[in-house]
Order: sequence, then structure tokens, then C-alpha cells
Amino acid sequence: MHRLILLASLLFPAIATAADCSLPTTLDQRRFTNLSDPLYAPDNPNAGRMVQLSFAGNQYRLDILGTDLRIGGSYRYQRLAPHVAEIQMTEAHPAGPAHYTLLLSCQTDHQGRFIYTQHDGPIAPRQRQNSGRWTLQP
Repeated sequence: MHRLILLASLLFPAIATAADCSLPTTLDQRRFTNLSDPLYAPDNPNAGRMVQLSFAGNQYRLDILGTDLRIGGSYRYQRLAPHVAEIQMTEAHPAGPAHYTLLLSCQTDHQGRFIYTQHDGPIAPRQRQNSGRWTLQP
């Protein structure tokens, strides 16, 4: 359902409520705080988890808030439209590499929704999808 909403906002921005917001053109030196949707399901083992993503160059650091876990990785950012963007991420997770995508849609210039799609990773299920909210820090 989220993909349909994002696709509709991409194809028909005039009818989307988020059409008057925009995502940054680059993530270099930017920081996001993300909150995964709180409903636990087998394909959402990190339900309700809050993380902070810090970007520098083509590298990022993921801090899982409330824990001592910090994970690094590389990313590629692409704006698909002013209000929709994709981050392709490769993470050096301690249990093994993870490859995932964050699809971002803004509701304001500093907040919006994301869809997380893990293509492969060490935490089961290896392929999964969930969603949540992102906030861009000033």
C-alpha cells in the first residue's frame, strides 16, 4: 500500500499532499532520526526501534538509539522527484553485510515516511520490508 501511495505522489504530485515539500539534493553532512513502525511482525523484528543516520561523503553511520551499537556503511542517494528519494545502502553489520533501500517521501521539508526494504542481510528474515517516519535534523 505504501508503494502505491509513493508511486501516486511521484506520478501525480499535484494531488499529493506532500507535493509542496522537497528532500535535500545531497545527504553529505546531514543527519536523520528514523522511527520504525511500532507493530511487531516476523518481517519487522526491529519494530519501534529508533535510529540515527549520519552521512558524510558516501559513508554513513547508523546509531541504534538506546544501545551501544554503531554500524557503518556506504550509500548512494538519488532524488527521484523533489518529494521522493531513494537511498541504496550497504551496511557492515557485525553479523554480516546487509543490503537495503530506504524509499523516502516527504510530508514537510524536514519530516516524512520511509519504506525500508532489506534485499539481503544477517537478521532474519533476510528479505523483508517495513516502514516508519524520518526526521531530518537541522
